[in-house]
Amino acid sequence: MEFCSGRSAREGGIATLKIIAGKYRSRLIEVPPTDTIPTKNRVREAILSSLCMDIEGARVLDLFAGSGALGIETLSRGAKYCLFCDVEYEACQVIKKNLVSLQEFNAKVFHGDYLSCLSKEKEPFDIVFLDPPYAKKEFYGKAVEVLFKYDLLSPSARLVLEYEGETPEIIGEFASRKEKNYGKTRVLWLNREGR
Repeated sequence: MEFCSGRSAREGGIATLKIIAGKYRSRLIEVPPTDTIPTKNRVREAILSSLCMDIEGARVLDLFAGSGALGIETLSRGAKYCLFCDVEYEACQVIKKNLVSLQEFNAKVFHGDYLSCLSKEKEPFDIVFLDPPYAKKEFYGKAVEVLFKYDLLSPSARLVLEYEGETPEIIGEFASRKEKNYGKTRVLWLNREGR
C-alpha cells in the first residue's frame, strides 16, 4: 500500500492508504487515528516485491499490525489467510472495517498482546511481519521465540522485521538473513530455507 500523493490522504478527515497491487489495487483503506505510523511507500514496496513468489496461497501473520497495510496487501495479492494482531483497540476496529469494506473474509483480527494471540494459534504461518513500536526492541526477539515455541513457522517461513537503529537480537534457526537500509528504516528478512 502506498500513501496517496506520497502522504496519507484524508477522506472526510480520515487518513487513508491506497493498495498498490492485486485484486484490491487502488482501493483506499483507513489508517487508525492513533500513533500508528504506516510503513513508508518504498519500504512497503520493497518488502512486498521480495515476497512476491511466496504470497500466493500463504498463511500470513501481521503481528503488531497497526494499520494492517502489509497484511491487507498480501490478501490482495493472493494470500490464503491473514491474522492481524494489535494491542490497540482502535487499530483493530479500523482493520475490521477495512476488511468489511473490501469484502475480504479470509482474515481474523485479534485484539490483545502478541503473547495471547500466538498462544491461541494452532497452524503455522508462511509469512510473518514484525513491526512493533520501535522503542520496544525486546518484542522482536520475544515474538520470534514464541513463534518457535508454539511451532508456528512453516518449514519455508519468511519473517520480515522493520525497525530503526541497532539490529534486534534474534535467536532461532534461519538458513539465510538479509538486511537493508531505507533511510532511517531498516528491514531484516529471516528465511527458514536458503534463498
